[in-house]
Amino acid sequence: MKKNLLLLAAALLLIGGNLAAQEPDVLFTDSFEEYTAGNFVASESNSAGHTWWTTWSNAPGSAEDALVADNYASDGNKSAHLTYGDDLVLLLNDEQNGIYDIEFDILVPQGKNGYFNILHNFAGGNSTWAMQCYLHQTNDGQNSTSAPGHGTIHAGGNAVADVPCVYDGWMHFRLHVDTDHNLAQYYYTLPDEEEQMACEWQWDLDSFGENTVGRKLAAIDFYPPQNAATSEYYLDNISYTKTSGDTAPVVAFSVESIEKHFDAANDMDVIDFTISNEGSSIADYMGYIDFGEGTTSSATQDLGYFDENGELSVVSFNVDSLETSIIVEAGAMYPASYYGGAIMGTKVTKAKFYIGAGQDSGEDIPFVANTPLTFRIYGPALYNQPGELLAEKELPYSQLSLGWNEVTFDTPVVIRGFNFWVTAEFQQKDGYYPLTFDGATPNQNGAYYRTKGGGNFSNNANTDDPYGNVLIGVTCQGNPVLATWASLETTEGSLLIDQTDVMLLSLNSVGLADGTYTADMIFETNDPDNAEVVIPITVTVGGQGVIESVKSEVNVYPNPANGNFNITGINLSHATVYNAVGQMVEDITLRNGVNNINLNVESGVYFISIFDNEGNNSVQRLVINK
Repeated sequence: MKKNLLLLAAALLLIGGNLAAQEPDVLFTDSFEEYTAGNFVASESNSAGHTWWTTWSNAPGSAEDALVADNYASDGNKSAHLTYGDDLVLLLNDEQNGIYDIEFDILVPQGKNGYFNILHNFAGGNSTWAMQCYLHQTNDGQNSTSAPGHGTIHAGGNAVADVPCVYDGWMHFRLHVDTDHNLAQYYYTLPDEEEQMACEWQWDLDSFGENTVGRKLAAIDFYPPQNAATSEYYLDNISYTKTSGDTAPVVAFSVESIEKHFDAANDMDVIDFTISNEGSSIADYMGYIDFGEGTTSSATQDLGYFDENGELSVVSFNVDSLETSIIVEAGAMYPASYYGGAIMGTKVTKAKFYIGAGQDSGEDIPFVANTPLTFRIYGPALYNQPGELLAEKELPYSQLSLGWNEVTFDTPVVIRGFNFWVTAEFQQKDGYYPLTFDGATPNQNGAYYRTKGGGNFSNNANTDDPYGNVLIGVTCQGNPVLATWASLETTEGSLLIDQTDVMLLSLNSVGLADGTYTADMIFETNDPDNAEVVIPITVTVGGQGVIESVKSEVNVYPNPANGNFNITGINLSHATVYNAVGQMVEDITLRNGVNNINLNVESGVYFISIFDNEGNNSVQRLVINK
């Protein structure tokens, strides 16, 4: 990461002449001089027609609001006085393009402590932290210890820098955020000294460097962190300046549509096209292939990362080292490459979650009394986090039981080719661990959870001691659409200014009868003028085609797989496996029902041609990911 930051800094120096030519735009300043001493800061600010102050719960004038003081001031007569219980938030307009300086002065009385942060997203407990700074405290990410003369900074990593803390004198802070080049820097100036840089970091990371969460500049939270006896400070001379001109990404594609003709079945080709950023800020994109909606039927199929056919091993998990009542949301993400071969175009109609007994809960539900279990389906978003809420259904406390709990969504969700999430949220009872895993080796997408009622999801699969896959799943209903004939190699990425990437679209006619097949390749971008790009795909197949498809329903799952997967169906005979260039790698004898296959091949895309005893054939696309 350090090397990347140096490269970014070098890039900034190269364009420094252009930046210097831009006239800084002071977005707002606040020295509190127009407010009345003894009144609330955010309330006074709103009354004066300003829009930049609120509180953590968006309640100006409440106990969270800081008071205007006239006993300390760095320049003038007044400042904001923050004591324990105050939670004052400075709104920064959710900027995602441009270069900004946020400056302010802080005075910490002798022996007291303070805290402030930058937020990528501000939504109270659902917020996402970009940087955290403790004054008169060291912090290891969980526990704080009094540290006279010092403080801790979390910025793109845990405790990346120590910052000095002086008492009864005004310290000046400057936070420099360059969203265009994904770089942030923390500067401080002690009384009568020169400005110093404490640290710099990759801006789109969260405060501990655990997740890439985006470049949004949302807010700063000023908060006395510990208790009434030790937490207190003063705040003055706020300024928020845009040091660059107007910037934005400009995303361009080299194609408006893609057409491919195959003379016969069992052929394949890779189409390349480019995506470029012709703007003045980093571009983000996310793509998928929309194969449309299947026809209605009563046919259903369950989807989940845990092994429903094997012996269920339930492992309870404590998501917080403090045995306290917290909100937990856990779930799994299903990429199109996992479900595309079997249930593309069907509707998610139901979801289920396994409630474990937890620690010493006996037969009691380990949730806070009278709190529900809430199921949610989310659409895709960048940075491997859930996006738009597509469906939600509560299961009341009175209907909960230990073991599996299921809901039926009022409005089913059609899965058309995008990555989707299924989650379950509950309020954990003090001392109990109701979040359950299957105890197996987790799938990378099967072990997500988060706390605090929102924010970023963590992945238990990435820990040193993974517990397995979350015991959660969905039921899909309807007839799937054929989705094995097109795949996009890269589905998400970022482009620096003037960068161009080559995209690869794999097309094939394996198992396709003569005819025309259509889909839409859809890209979501952060280009304000090109937020959604739709590129139609048309594949035509001429010639003999292949023999009729298998008459009974055939499923191949999980998909992707690590080499071990299942083929299910009736009256099955055998399956032939081909690699992405059409070479046969294995021929497998099948039986009725569930066939467990262990395919010893390298990671990649494979096509499985499945035959029944009448000679009918079905081709499924399988991704092997080891």
